[in-house]
Amino acid sequence: MTTEEKLIASKFGRFGKTEPKKAVTNLAVMYTRVSGKGQFDKNESLETQRKSIEEYALRNNLIIVSRFGDTYESAKTDARKEFQRMLDFIKHSKGTLSTILVYKMTRFSRTGGKAISIADELREKHGVHIKAVTEPIDTSNANGVLFHDMQLLFGRWDNEQRKQVAMAGMKAKFEKGIWVVKPPQGYDIVRTNGERKIILNADGKKIKKAWDWKIQGLKNEEIVLKLQALGVKMYKQQLHKIFVNPFYCGLVSHGMLNGKVIEGTHEKMISKEIFMRVNEVVSSSSKFGVPHKMEDINIPLKVFIKCADCNQPFTGYVVKKKNLYYYKCRTNGCKCNKNAKSLHDLFTNELEKVQIKEDLTEAIKIEMESAFTEQNNENFEREKELKLRMLELQKNIEKLEEKYFIKEEMNKETYDRFLAKYKEDHKKIQKEIDGCAISISNLKEMINETLVLCQDLRKLWVSGGISLKEKIQKLLFPVGMIFDKETGAFRTPEINYLIAEIARHTGDFAIIKKGLSSLFEPKSLSAGSKGFEPLQNQHNSKYNNLLRFF
Repeated sequence: MTTEEKLIASKFGRFGKTEPKKAVTNLAVMYTRVSGKGQFDKNESLETQRKSIEEYALRNNLIIVSRFGDTYESAKTDARKEFQRMLDFIKHSKGTLSTILVYKMTRFSRTGGKAISIADELREKHGVHIKAVTEPIDTSNANGVLFHDMQLLFGRWDNEQRKQVAMAGMKAKFEKGIWVVKPPQGYDIVRTNGERKIILNADGKKIKKAWDWKIQGLKNEEIVLKLQALGVKMYKQQLHKIFVNPFYCGLVSHGMLNGKVIEGTHEKMISKEIFMRVNEVVSSSSKFGVPHKMEDINIPLKVFIKCADCNQPFTGYVVKKKNLYYYKCRTNGCKCNKNAKSLHDLFTNELEKVQIKEDLTEAIKIEMESAFTEQNNENFEREKELKLRMLELQKNIEKLEEKYFIKEEMNKETYDRFLAKYKEDHKKIQKEIDGCAISISNLKEMINETLVLCQDLRKLWVSGGISLKEKIQKLLFPVGMIFDKETGAFRTPEINYLIAEIARHTGDFAIIKKGLSSLFEPKSLSAGSKGFEPLQNQHNSKYNNLLRFF
């Protein structure tokens, strides 16, 4: 080449695409993985992968400087924690590494085109080649790269084939009413004698109460607080999802069914009737523009009052031009509208009928103290008996463990059977002990305050805020009230059992004539309330006592 040719070549000469970089060191990293937790827990495949890779490295004079994976990670995506950690390690190795060792190319990735792009960058930018020890291919030349890319594409194709088969199997099971994915909150998957079942768990039995509370007219916020008090993790949006999910009434509804609803094989939480009643409340609340989060002190009786003709709860609205509030039935065409002020007057008249008469307070006080003390004594004796049974049960468990672990006089199957029975007995006894627990201090003072407040329920309701009004309503009339537009009067199908008990013991004929006291079996005055929990941060501590006592 002449001097002129060399000068032209140095300035204008063109170079072709560089060949893939060849490995220049004998340093490598290992990547192993399995697809599911079941394989990982049983160590299926991982040990085989590690052993094969280590043997390959020894034969080929490769030094493994770091190990990645060794866990379960799906190859459907390359956004895997261990996979990304390996790529970051290689990028920061500054060309000192030469090889990624995997058992098979599908262990590296199943993303097809994206995996090819990652492999290209590793070769061309970092000089790192992927070696599948059971499928040796030399990627330092074009033919090897082609076969390497074909393996990665095949991994993607194989993954899609598996997905189609799995989806077809899932659809077939859904059509038989078998729920094959993770069940919603409140359910567990259990296996008994090889049979897979979906049953209510401890949280589910508590969540079941939420349906009754919703029918009684409680707002979602109140229900969430009550569930949280029971130890259930819950928030408002999750509660709404539960209320609109037909899974809870025993039905299977899934996108694979294309709109069909199938009778499920899992345990029902509630009946279809209850599910539909709750969803009528949910949908009508949205339909009439009265979201549960809105609390308007001008219409505290909404939902609490129901129509005598169609048994639908009332909603409330305002005529803005006149600034007048009204209640109306939610059923279209029912034409049951009532001025809010008139309805409030009727309700306060009802409160006057059930409030305690001043001249009866001393007799009621004595009766309440006596009943409470008597019930406490019974509970105390019962609790002592249950604790003795619990102590005996604990001794049996210790003897069982001694026979199995120390003396080795029992096989594991027998041990597991007896232990399961003892644990079930323990749970039942503990539940009974919890039911015996009664803790109300300063009983006489609390009774006095309660009776004073109950002497003027009308004033308490009228002067209270929206939360106080609603709690008093449901405290005294647990299932709400019915308004008859023909007579213009209320019907009270149920009254707080304590008011009924007072009438039964003191002969308050105004209440007895209504037939209300006969709705209740005689109960201890310390029994669980149908009312509400004490208000939080309530300024009126006396009202707290009223709620606690009821």
